[in-house]
Amino acid sequence: MKIILVSGFLGSGKTRFIKSLVEKTDKSIVILENEFGDLNLDSDYLKSDIGDNEDDVKVWELTNGCICCSTNLDFTHSILTIANTLNPDYLIVEPSGVAKINNIIEKIKKISYERIELGLPILIIDAKNYENILENYSEYVKEELFYNGIVVVSKSENLDESQFIEIKNALNINRDIKFPFKHYSKWDNETWEYIFSTTGIFLETDNKLTLKFKIDKKQPEKKLEQYTLKNIGVTSLDKLSYTLLYLMSNKVGKVERVKGNLTIQDNNYKFDLVGNNYEITGNNNSLGNNAVVIGTNLNRDIIEKLFEN
Repeated sequence: MKIILVSGFLGSGKTRFIKSLVEKTDKSIVILENEFGDLNLDSDYLKSDIGDNEDDVKVWELTNGCICCSTNLDFTHSILTIANTLNPDYLIVEPSGVAKINNIIEKIKKISYERIELGLPILIIDAKNYENILENYSEYVKEELFYNGIVVVSKSENLDESQFIEIKNALNINRDIKFPFKHYSKWDNETWEYIFSTTGIFLETDNKLTLKFKIDKKQPEKKLEQYTLKNIGVTSLDKLSYTLLYLMSNKVGKVERVKGNLTIQDNNYKFDLVGNNYEITGNNNSLGNNAVVIGTNLNRDIIEKLFEN
């Protein structure tokens, strides 16, 4: 379970961004939403808009104050419970707009292990209110920028690139933080994938917790193809053995399985290939001359020629 923190000052647009984030993946997601106060209004908004993803998206509410200020295990206990019971691919945590991100990171660090890891912390900056935040809450922004890996400028649909640059300069970002120069409604898939595929690594520098980030190099799972051949023309066991050996050579794609039946001079055979092994056995019944080849990146033209007479 990868934890993605979406932080930002009060009213910055975190919940609206999370809506878009959820729509960009087909993985299972749980949203842990913390409202500062007794009422939780954002969770109703999230629930009302998850639509067809309702089976995969669940909202857990923490309404007893700011999660980072709590001295009990409410926050960490919730994360562990979600991991052990729901075990989603992603847990999106929306802290309250006054939460101290370093406290949240510390708590996640204490419970992180092979099944729980920190993803890319995201900071939402309100394009219409950032000057006020910088003037009155500069320490909050400074700390957020110390831990976050990407800055998302919200309420920026009508801004041009020069205005994005102006905001970036005002934030005085002095380390490698991703800063898209467009509203997230205009992002390409690569930017969204960057969020989902990035993992945070905990470091200790001068007795202070810091983070660095790495991109997961997981290769996309290849889709298996199935190619069925009817009335194959192999007329000898030697030719059949040669064909199966050739299919194992990876010269026609990555062949995972071959199975089929064959009648040669009134004798019935069954053949089966799995990985780097194959066998040919006798068969009492005639089931025709057919084969099925299963694998990835299959060259069907060559496979068809191999099974010709």
